[in-house]
Amino acid sequence: MRLLIVGGKLQGTEAVYLAAKAGWDTVVVDRREATPASGLADTVVIADITADEARARGLVTACDAVLPACEDESTLAWLTEHVPAWGVPLLFDLDAYRVTSSKLASRRLFAELDVPRPGDWPGCGFPAVVKPSSGSGSEGVTVVSDEQGLAAARRALERGGHEVVVEEYVEGPSLSLEVLAWKGHAVPLQVTGLEFDAAHDCSRVVAPVAESDLPAADVRDWESAVVPGVCRALEEASLRVAGALRLSGVMDVEVMVSGSEPRLLEIDARLPSQTPTAVYWSSGLNLVEALTRTILDEAPPAVDCTPRRACVYQHVRAGGGMLEVVGEHVMGTAEPLRLAPGFFGADEALTDYVPGRSAWAATLIVAAENVPRARARADDVVTELARHEGLRAVPQGDFPNADERGTR
Repeated sequence: MRLLIVGGKLQGTEAVYLAAKAGWDTVVVDRREATPASGLADTVVIADITADEARARGLVTACDAVLPACEDESTLAWLTEHVPAWGVPLLFDLDAYRVTSSKLASRRLFAELDVPRPGDWPGCGFPAVVKPSSGSGSEGVTVVSDEQGLAAARRALERGGHEVVVEEYVEGPSLSLEVLAWKGHAVPLQVTGLEFDAAHDCSRVVAPVAESDLPAADVRDWESAVVPGVCRALEEASLRVAGALRLSGVMDVEVMVSGSEPRLLEIDARLPSQTPTAVYWSSGLNLVEALTRTILDEAPPAVDCTPRRACVYQHVRAGGGMLEVVGEHVMGTAEPLRLAPGFFGADEALTDYVPGRSAWAATLIVAAENVPRARARADDVVTELARHEGLRAVPQGDFPNADERGTR
């Protein structure tokens, strides 16, 4: 299998990594030079794939499938028009993406389906979350506690040309789930736990998520433990949304858990980053492989996401004499990444680390028989990295407002 991946940043890195785990050849196309994914791909093409139709057709038809790994809607629309016409499977659903890429449209869908979600402003009161309707990730997300803060956050987004979403701030564990679907007939994959840095950017993914009758305060790793029934409720809500979208492809669903209720924050009908690799290391399920099978067979495959082990997946940044656990954005600006097995005690790392260089970043992947042991191993990796490089380790918990979780 030869897979053409359009986009070389975070989603592209995820796609190349998992395609390589499946034993596939990968071709990454991006307008920019030296993207993070370019260090992992078998072939790199620096080009705007929409600029030269003849060249694009040659690239596409030399591959067995095309996976968009970008969020530029004009590029996505161009691929949707041309790739299937050239007889090559496109692993993407533009119609579903257009709904899910708008948080306002997504919230309207949640309301129509009556699925649990954060309350609407102004009825929700303070604290509230202010965020742009378009785009994924943490950029532009602000937690406000009064009218002055709300007005300032709204002005900042409107100056940038964004439509503004204001909704209830929900505090609790953050979970994510991918579903695969064909014409709305969907299967859920594995639930993962998300943890965030002070900028509301996802810095750590934990799998599996445990269910416990103990109060959150009594669960050692409470971010990855929820009350019984939450994971099933998340699966049921996700399947309802996929059905309403008539999704043909993959969708990522992110929720915050309030008590026993998972409230839907965000949906994205495209390959996500971070969580698929954690799912792969925990259950063995390869999302890129399963997505390709879904499109080729016109039906989602039977999947087994039973956890075989635990995985902690997190990002670190070195600079200014410190080694910090930070959000995923740091990997989007990294130099071409390399795969580093056994990196300072991690099972694997994706990194632009060079001995002696003062600034670099790494995604650390650690597995163990259970979550507490995986967390302990992950901490040991950070400690050893900091010791070896002469840096001060700054774990995630040292960040101010680290408990203010947001969206990816």
